[in-house]
Amino acid sequence: MGLATSYNIRRQTDREVLLLDRYGIGNEYCSSNDVNRVFRFAYGNDELYTRMSVESLNLWHRLEKESGEKLLVETGLLLLKGDDKNANAFNEASYNTLARMHLGAERISHEQLGKRFPQFRAEDAFLDPHGGVLLASKTLQTLRNLNAAKGVKLKNVQAQKIVLGQNPHIVTSEGGTLEFRKLVMTIGPWSNQLLREELVSIRPTRQQIIYFHLDNMTEFRPEKCPVFFSDKHYGLPAAGIDAVKVSPKELPEIVDPETAKRFVDEQQVVEAREACRRFMPQVADTEVYQTRVCLYDMTDNSDFVLDKDPENSDIVYGYGFSGHGFKFAPLIGKLLAGLALDLKPSINLERFSVVPSKRRTPTLGAHLGKGE
Repeated sequence: MGLATSYNIRRQTDREVLLLDRYGIGNEYCSSNDVNRVFRFAYGNDELYTRMSVESLNLWHRLEKESGEKLLVETGLLLLKGDDKNANAFNEASYNTLARMHLGAERISHEQLGKRFPQFRAEDAFLDPHGGVLLASKTLQTLRNLNAAKGVKLKNVQAQKIVLGQNPHIVTSEGGTLEFRKLVMTIGPWSNQLLREELVSIRPTRQQIIYFHLDNMTEFRPEKCPVFFSDKHYGLPAAGIDAVKVSPKELPEIVDPETAKRFVDEQQVVEAREACRRFMPQVADTEVYQTRVCLYDMTDNSDFVLDKDPENSDIVYGYGFSGHGFKFAPLIGKLLAGLALDLKPSINLERFSVVPSKRRTPTLGAHLGKGE
């Protein structure tokens, strides 16, 4: 999000921008370190996120045009009916919302599923035709290159403390200080370390990802295989990597981002195979090609935080992306840049307040494909 924000600031101003990153761009500790991520319009009953997805899609295309790089692979998103009532409610609600908004959702019967997507097994399904695969690692490198071309400077250092007053500055891990006129904080799972107690906090959680490789990957490449949601897992075709990605939609394990285990538990591999056996049987007993762990920064209600500090409007917060923020990166970068530059946002940001009392009551939400 920091890369997307600095890129958008420099698109609109000639102000000097310094980007701080503790480990460097695309490191193994960041929340965006995976090969690929899901893009979708489907968000259950939540029209706001669907409208944000529509705007984000246009901004992804703009980013592709400016960079000359293909970053979004269109595949569609297949919402498979299973045994989990919350997942099924999300699927039905997503279909109804997309239909109501004239965004082309389809209902697919069991017979049609066998003909159109024979890789999958389900009673029936819905299709979000706008779903796809974002090439995450490639996107980070692309944004890094665009930032460098626009004169954004990068410093590998950790921000340890924000000091306000007459000369606001950041205390760094090197023992030095960096003064700022405007500060945008987008440090994901580490956000709590720089937040005052009265602001919205996050819960860092450990997400475990498994990639499966088949001897013949033809039916599981993006040309033939959509992104998919099943009961408790989601998956992506072999895009950006020669393997199918399968991961639980959400894990409740709260971790310390400094000490979180960076290897996948064997039980998660077993459960991913069971999910494949139910919905994508050809993949169930194939080779584990690669595993990966990334961290989510979860807010209580899974909504983002996109707001100015209530005591100092020169500080802007962007965090709490709760496992579903990457698809909005160009839009979030635009919104955070606008907050820093005092521009009117393209959407109403009240829902994304940094003040707990102004936020929605936590519910079973649609951020990762569950609930209505």
